[in-house]
Amino acid sequence: METWFVGSGPSLLGAIGVLATTYLGMAAARAWISSALKQARVDPATRLLAQRVITAGIGVFGLLTAFTVLGVSPATILALLGAVGLAFSLALQDILKNFFSGMYLLIERPFGPGDVIRVKDYLGVVEHIGVRTTTLRTAENIQVLVPNAVVFAEVVSNHTLQTGGPSLPVAGPPAADAAQTPAQPSAVSSSAAIVNDPPAPAT
Repeated sequence: METWFVGSGPSLLGAIGVLATTYLGMAAARAWISSALKQARVDPATRLLAQRVITAGIGVFGLLTAFTVLGVSPATILALLGAVGLAFSLALQDILKNFFSGMYLLIERPFGPGDVIRVKDYLGVVEHIGVRTTTLRTAENIQVLVPNAVVFAEVVSNHTLQTGGPSLPVAGPPAADAAQTPAQPSAVSSSAAIVNDPPAPAT
């Protein structure tokens, strides 16, 4: 045991030092990115996405460096990461599809919060675009969470871009009153015609 520690101790301490430095670097990068993007008035969802991507890259680089310090071959590390990544992607296929679709929506921004869009059978105001789901608020005040993979794959109509600005239909009257609705304008028009008719000339 003592012989092993004497032989491997410096490498082990070096790897621990690399991991500690990586952790501190991830925390510093997260804080710096948040501050810089906040000053640039980038929306919170995009800030969060940038923080996660950059800190994940720093973490992977630090982990590879730590294994290299321990004497593990980089080719072995990359082969192991490839196998783990393949199993991970197959197990979390739907989650990863939603995540990368969310990255596309946050970067390309085909629509934004406040826009009125239709996705499949849902028409509503965009409340939030996350890395996994897009949140809509319908005319019936129902919150709908649409997976980003669905938004990415389906045809999306943006009603905010139509002439006259955005419009969201309001839920109509119950079915029992629907039959009376068409008759109301004619009744109002008739009343207006009676009121606006000039009086008959006196004889």
